[in-house]
Formats: sequence, C-alpha cells, structure tokens
Amino acid sequence: MDIYARVKRLEEMLEELMNRLNDIEEKLETLGIEQPTLSIASKLVIAFSMPAIRALEASRRAIAAISKLSAIDPINEAIIEVLSGCEALSISEITRRVKVLRGSASRRIIRERLKKLETLDIVINIGSNDRPKYMLSECIQ
Repeated sequence: MDIYARVKRLEEMLEELMNRLNDIEEKLETLGIEQPTLSIASKLVIAFSMPAIRALEASRRAIAAISKLSAIDPINEAIIEVLSGCEALSISEITRRVKVLRGSASRRIIRERLKKLETLDIVINIGSNDRPKYMLSECIQ
C-alpha cells in the first residue's frame, strides 16, 4: 500500500471517528448533559485516559466548583479540572497534570492558586502543612 493510500485510509478513519463522536455528543445532549460538561469530560478522557462515565462525573464536579469563582482564570480552571477526579494530589502532581492540560505550568503559581482556592473553600488540604495534598471540596461533600 503506497503512502497516498495510507493517508487516504487514515483520513477516512478520522472522519468515521469524528462522526461517531458527534453522534455520542448529540445523544448525551438529548439526555440532558450540557456542552460545558461534555467539553471538560472530553478533556479529561483525552488527557488522563479516564473512563467516560468517571469523566462526566468529574466534569460536573468541576463545573460546580468553577461556578463558585467570581472570575474564571484558565489556571484555576485547569487546577479544578485536575482535582475533579477526587484524588488527593501533591502540588507537584497537580503541576504535572496542569501541564498536560494547558501545555505549561509553574509549581510556584500552582501553589499560590491552590492557597487562594483553599481560602474560597473550593479545595481542601488533606495532607499536612509540610506535605500538602489537595482535593476538591466537592469530593468530600
């Protein structure tokens, strides 16, 4: 099979995949799952290989937490999306996962944002002050 035939085959496969994704998205919307939830869920599925059902639950938690913010900031949003999986994560792990979502992240900035989110009761530190582990407060309730 020559290169052009392979590229053509890949294009057809991608087209088929996109059609299937659109069908799934339409069916989920008919079930009452809104676009922001789907958007966050698809990011979580793609970035962290999370099962779709778990990603939908996580995206609902993320939207509930993001709605508590007065001003939406991409870094805060990424932190909340990372923590919406209900895992207790260290600052370094949160930074690594935010890098996967956004492409860049500074540990110092992530630490500062976590402190602000903690004062707003959006995240909680379930570790110690020396070795903090953060979790979305929506996961505890």
